[in-house]
Parts: sequence; C-alpha cells; structure tokens
Amino acid sequence: MTRSTKTISLNAAATRALKALSERPEICLGGLFKQSRPVALVRALLAAGADGLHVYSSPGAGYDVDLMIAAGAVGEVFVPGVTLENRLCPNFRTAVEARQIKAHALDALTIVGGLMASAHGVPFQPIAALKGSDVLKHNPLIKPFDCPLTGQPLYAVPPIRPRVTFLHAQEADRWGNIRHLSTMVYADQLMARASDMVIVSVDRLVEDDVILDDPRSVTIPAHYVDAVVEVPYGAHPTASFPNYAMDEEHINAYADLGDAARRGDGAGLAAYLEQNVSSAPDQAEYLRNIGAARLGELQAEAQAL
Repeated sequence: MTRSTKTISLNAAATRALKALSERPEICLGGLFKQSRPVALVRALLAAGADGLHVYSSPGAGYDVDLMIAAGAVGEVFVPGVTLENRLCPNFRTAVEARQIKAHALDALTIVGGLMASAHGVPFQPIAALKGSDVLKHNPLIKPFDCPLTGQPLYAVPPIRPRVTFLHAQEADRWGNIRHLSTMVYADQLMARASDMVIVSVDRLVEDDVILDDPRSVTIPAHYVDAVVEVPYGAHPTASFPNYAMDEEHINAYADLGDAARRGDGAGLAAYLEQNVSSAPDQAEYLRNIGAARLGELQAEAQAL
C-alpha cells in the first residue's frame, strides 16, 4: 500500500474544515493566549465562509477567537478565558453584551476534563475542583454525582470531541509528525487525541531524516494528524517560539479598532477584516502587508529570550 503524504495548501485545509464543520460546528483551537495560535488557519476558514461555529479552545484564548467573532462566524463560545491579557477582547465583549453570541460560564478544568474523556474513550471525566464555585450554577457541561468509592460529591464532564481542531507548531514532516520546539505544548497533544479531524499549521516542513534521527522530539505523532499546512509565520500576530515573538503592536492596533467599533466607529475594523479576512490574502501577501522589517524584529526578539 502506498503511503500518502499529509501536506495540503492553506485553502485546501479551509475547504476540508468547512465541510466537516457543516456537519457539526464544534471547532477547537490550540496554543495559549498569545502563543502558537493557529491564526492563518482561522483566517482561511473565515474567508471560506464559516458561520455559526461553536468554539472550544485551550483554557486561554484571545486574538483569534475575537477575530472570529468580529467576522460574525461564531454562535457559541466554550472557552474559560478570552482575553488579550493586558486588555479585554473588544469584539468578544461587544458580542456577549449584545447577546449576539452565547458565552458559556466554564472553568479550565471542565474543558480539560471533557477533552480527556474524549481522548480516553470514556463516557465522562470526574472532576472535584468546582466545589463552592458559582460556576456550578451556569456550567452546561457538568453533572453532579456521588463517588461510588467515597460517597463524596463529584462532577462528571462528558466527552468534548471537536469536529475539527486547528493547531500550530514549529515543524512537521510531510507525513504529519509534529514537533513543537518550545515548551508551549500545553493542551495541544490532548486536543489532537480528542478530535475527529486535526489540521496543523507549521512554520516549516522538515526532511524525513530530521524526524528519523530524533523520533523522541515528535510531540504529536502522525496518526493523530489529518493534514499539515506549511505556513511561514502561521501564528502571527501571536508568537511561535523560538521562531518569532508575539506582535503586540499588531494586536493592540487591532484591539484599538475593536474599541472604536464599540463606540460607534466601525470603519477601521471593517477595513481590517476586509484586508486580513474577507479578501482572503495568501500568506505571502499577508506577510508583505506586515513588512519584512517588522518580521525581522519579531525574529530577533524571540531569539533574544
């Protein structure tokens, strides 16, 4: 039997994901806050016309989820934290206040527990850390039960099995063996095991020998991965250490546009979405808009850390 490579184009990845999400709209995003978020994949999916998505994530999300909301592609959010860390996500805030999306009150352990249940193939994952929290009144994913061994109250989280998961890493081979070169693997490995379809963007593809010479450096093996997309700077404006740092200037400028839209001036945000989402620029054009000088600064910053 001939072995097939898993490398596809960014547009092909978006098309494949969109078809799967039309069957069931649950999408999960890897990375954490401003690190290793699959932004290029998200932009391509938005350009392809995604709508009504139910968004899950590692417990900390920010720019990419806010961008999806600004583009009108989100129906519900199952994310414990959507923040830019140094400021609020403006479009998330606006959409929640206006009840344009439904943001569920969840904690990090609920998401991790649901992904664990899916990855392990069990009907639920017990968690105990919610005792005394008002999250219990609003969390839609948990059910109380008594531990059969101790009789103590616990909470069951059913499996969270995203239809599609987008991840970003630094390297992969053509067969789909993924290598995270930073320590920011976080929940990515768990998401890959828990999901129906896993599409990974990487800053670069490497030759087979790179993996064969050091197989233990593989963080997500190929049998969990459906497709790999080589996208230089595919996490921008979030970071992909050690290749490039987060582009705080870009993120803050975007947030300023979102804040202006909250005050009634949406022209800047509309122009941003047109340039970066609606017109579906390829990654080369996107990077030309960012500028070689700025990308060089982000590289130097990452390497200096």
